[in-house]
Amino acid sequence: MKYLIRESQFEKVVFRYLNTDLTMDENMSAYVFYSSNPMDGDGSGRVMVCFKSDMGCFIDSDFAQDICDIFSLTPGESLEIIGKWVENKLDITLNSVYSDFGAD
Repeated sequence: MKYLIRESQFEKVVFRYLNTDLTMDENMSAYVFYSSNPMDGDGSGRVMVCFKSDMGCFIDSDFAQDICDIFSLTPGESLEIIGKWVENKLDITLNSVYSDFGAD
């Protein structure tokens, strides 16, 4: 089933989805985001790491691809909107957002 989402509401809908699907843990060097599905990411549920040292954000390609599939986005659009969500959630500015797309 497909839903039509107004462009003005799109970011809000994606942010709401990410808010309900992800939890965060902070340590001395990074913010680590986990999916509600423990099999996501590297098998631990970890799908995203935001490093404090360089403010770079690594997003697992499988998780980013899920966002592409759910919201009909390109990989670049997926990384961009997830990066915006991280910036909004942590009240920071990221220097880079990257993934392991195509590394398989």
